[in-house]
Amino acid sequence: FFGAFRCPNTKMNSSYYKTQLYLGALSVALTVLCPTVALVPTALERPHPRASFLARLSSLGAIFQSVQSSKVLGEDDLQGIDSDAEYSCNVKKKIVIYRPLAIDVDGVQVPVASWYPRVSIYDDEQSSSPFTASPIEPTSVSQQRQDSNKVVYEHRISVKKIGKMLAGWNLIPSFAYRDFSLRPSFDFGNGNIQVVSFSEDDDKLPNPAPVVILAHGYLGSRFDLSHLGEMLASEGFLVLAPEYPESLADSFDPFESSSGITIDRTAITAELLSALTNKWNLQPASFGVVGHSLGCGTVERTGDETWSRVCLAGYPSSRGSSSLFVGSNNDGAVPLARALQALQALNFSRLDQDYLKAKKYQSTFPKRSYLIFEGENAPNHISFLAEGPCDSMVQFLSPLLPLARFLGIPVLDFDKYQISKDSRQTGEILLPLVTEYLKQTMKVS
Repeated sequence: FFGAFRCPNTKMNSSYYKTQLYLGALSVALTVLCPTVALVPTALERPHPRASFLARLSSLGAIFQSVQSSKVLGEDDLQGIDSDAEYSCNVKKKIVIYRPLAIDVDGVQVPVASWYPRVSIYDDEQSSSPFTASPIEPTSVSQQRQDSNKVVYEHRISVKKIGKMLAGWNLIPSFAYRDFSLRPSFDFGNGNIQVVSFSEDDDKLPNPAPVVILAHGYLGSRFDLSHLGEMLASEGFLVLAPEYPESLADSFDPFESSSGITIDRTAITAELLSALTNKWNLQPASFGVVGHSLGCGTVERTGDETWSRVCLAGYPSSRGSSSLFVGSNNDGAVPLARALQALQALNFSRLDQDYLKAKKYQSTFPKRSYLIFEGENAPNHISFLAEGPCDSMVQFLSPLLPLARFLGIPVLDFDKYQISKDSRQTGEILLPLVTEYLKQTMKVS
């Protein structure tokens, strides 16, 4: 609050001071109501978008109270799932391994999420592609539940990091954070993919394999595109999602490097590529990179002209011959007009939204393609991300999102997503599109 009111001549319609006021309200609520070491939720309540401002504020104490265990976002919190009817004992599932990794970047441990196909020793070698996830025989519903419960993505949202990134604050206490245990997107009734935890039997990463790097955006996390990572892995890709310095997780300090040089995205990506061959002894068959928002800049700077590139809700890449762009006319964070000018100048071919809705991916995509979601209900900036990270951020900010809307403070479309909650609907088109595009351009059978 002091940041907003320190100058008596300040006009409160200034976006800077509105942001100061908003972050002040958030930090005061957290530091007063949360006196213990960690902030973790006790209940996963989804406020109705028409709920009153007073009702939201009255729930602050319940939402931010401190307990000893983290909340798991999972089966009971997913919309559209009808008990056991969504599970099928007659469907073979592709097995995807989730494995948390880490790389040393100038003396700092940077977390990396990875997904890759499990290759079973019982597979028929003559009928299995080296780039295809291994199927398993149908199991009982209870066993599928037991297996899927082993996988959680440990996700943290740090108020200190948000305040520092948005307003340059360094005064928010380090204990002002909240932990979430997120479930994989393909755990509950989502087709033929099953995500399982890494075990000793899956000690080796697939080699050779096509490698895809996922680059999250500003105040994102390594789990932002986890739904895409899961689907790509089911089709034979080794997928790596590093945490970048702008992450809201605050999982490492980029200023604590051994050399004293601030760790940036370029340094992290370079070390990740080095680790592939020098640490993990892999020989990638081909490379691709996918970025969301700020991550589109990482896409542009990474790799050489042979790489396949995908940019989501940002700016199209001009490098190489294989580039896909996906945007929306309802994106409130990154204006679409500038991207459209670049797409025209770079001779990108437009894809038809209705055609893709019909799941017609049989034809070959032009190497430079783009899709624009259109209409009143088109995705917003956050809709491109996995449901778990989106819902956790909305929960975290839900008591104060009405205040942000009232003050006109941009919050990267989280206020829009609180109402639309359309990650799944967006993913129904986005995930198959990106997966098929990368399979074609990276020559994955």
